[in-house]
Amino acid sequence: MFEPQGTTIHKLDSGGRIKLREQQQESLPRNVILACGFDNCINIFGPDAWNLYCQRFAQLDSLDADVHDLKRLLIATAEICKIDDQGRLKVPEALLRWAGLDQDPAEAQLIRLEDRYEIWEANSYNEFLSQRGQELKQITRQLLRGVSGQVEEDSSGS
Repeated sequence: MFEPQGTTIHKLDSGGRIKLREQQQESLPRNVILACGFDNCINIFGPDAWNLYCQRFAQLDSLDADVHDLKRLLIATAEICKIDDQGRLKVPEALLRWAGLDQDPAEAQLIRLEDRYEIWEANSYNEFLSQRGQELKQITRQLLRGVSGQVEEDSSGS
């Protein structure tokens, strides 16, 4: 069943905590893994999604310098964090700095993807979308053309 992914805006409190919405609290376990993501965002994984993510990296050549650098960024920065009884998630200071959320006041944008959430500094996310907007349109057209072409091939061949 299709479940909307969604994006929400949150103010960080002085302790670097984000108050999650009820739906977000329900979709995440109490213990989550936070780690650096691309484009200066922070990834939030549940344990199962984190294990799958790490397994994909474990299959890559660990002697490759680029793979090693990716693991430093995406795996080595991981920390287990707990969502408290009030639905607040304390983000470690190093990750706040990575995402540009270490200034007061800070406004975070949470984005739900299939297997994780991303935390962005709200202005950075809007800049990212603006900068990539035209490219993303083109990528979407190419991907949809590929999907519709594949569907047409599949239906004509049977």
